[in-house]
Amino acid sequence: MKSWTLKISFVALVTHVLLIFMGPYIVMNQLDRNIADAIENPFEGCENTYEGIVGYLDQVCISKRSSTRMPNYDFMYTMCRYDLNNGDLFVSMPVPEDERYWVVHVHNNNTTVEFKINNLQIVDDRYEFLITNSNNQNEEIKTIQTTNKGTVFWRLLVNTADEITNLDEFRRTTVCEYR
Repeated sequence: MKSWTLKISFVALVTHVLLIFMGPYIVMNQLDRNIADAIENPFEGCENTYEGIVGYLDQVCISKRSSTRMPNYDFMYTMCRYDLNNGDLFVSMPVPEDERYWVVHVHNNNTTVEFKINNLQIVDDRYEFLITNSNNQNEEIKTIQTTNKGTVFWRLLVNTADEITNLDEFRRTTVCEYR
């Protein structure tokens, strides 16, 4: 009996360690596959979801994906999935003028949040930053040092359905480009 207990404990420990260390990478690799599938096989009405590496995710298109469960219909989501092997990533995004909630996260490839900021912390109408994996800090712009791959993800609060078209145009002024 003791032998079985040791074997089961060993398998449980190894499984636990593998999931802790490999789980985030599995999640992010699945995200890459989902994005590639959404670009390659867009659902009807979702053809303009991705422009380059920027994804403008709306509630209808998100809910059609089997990998997404119950999107929050109070938010519009925008994301840039990046690979710094293509160069440093410059990000410029509009910041809402009103007190509308808006938050940006930069996640590295193991899902750790490297940077977070919301609209209450910004006074300008645009926010710009550079994501890099080098030690070079740019003094002219906020520089975030992180892993080679990751995701810039931001949410914009939608107060009423009437404003969705205007908010979509607003967020589509976002720039994510390699430099």
